[in-house]
Amino acid sequence: MIWQLMKQDFRFQARHGFYIVYAFVSLFYIIILRWMPVDVRDDVAPVIVLMDPAAVGFFIVGAGVLLERSQGVLDPIFVTPIRLQDYIWSKAITLALLGFVSGEVVLIGSLGRLNWLGSIGLYAISVIMSLFGLALALRAKTVNIFLMKASLAMIMLLLPLLSYFHLVSHSIFSVLPTAAALRLLSSSSAPFSLFEGILAAANLCLWLVIAFQLAYKAYEHTGYK
Repeated sequence: MIWQLMKQDFRFQARHGFYIVYAFVSLFYIIILRWMPVDVRDDVAPVIVLMDPAAVGFFIVGAGVLLERSQGVLDPIFVTPIRLQDYIWSKAITLALLGFVSGEVVLIGSLGRLNWLGSIGLYAISVIMSLFGLALALRAKTVNIFLMKASLAMIMLLLPLLSYFHLVSHSIFSVLPTAAALRLLSSSSAPFSLFEGILAAANLCLWLVIAFQLAYKAYEHTGYK
């Protein structure tokens, strides 16, 4: 069942130009990064990939859900024997895949290399962002309310950037999933110990569970069980 849902999601995303948006986003950031000196590029590329396209998925998934709601797509879906968890994972996986592929293209186009640890971190944070976007969009009655809530949540999630650029350091930042993802994304230029890698992976796994539960509860809140 989940594979059929994913096919539908891919078609929905293609029909509404999601892939075109991500293609332009990727090209734009590749051009920006290629203008930078190589040493600066190594530090900035992980941040760019984390913020956009991975973080943009946070907003796009919400826009997609609100669009489906306005078109009445959700109502007929949930009178079928579709399991709610399959629907949520289908949305999260397909939309995260967009951010992941776009991020990988940006890294290859700007740095000329891939980092397998960074790839794991990128896809994990893309899924987490997508789940957060689902949860917020389902509890928002209008686009403006969603954008306001999503912007506040994004500010909170991007606080680890203050530590990354040595502006402000606080232990609470390391708890956020974006901190773990950023650690993995920058591992090629800033190697870390096995223990640090395990902590980062555990952090992302924990937040995957939390984000899924938030999305699940949000769907239940709308009446879809």
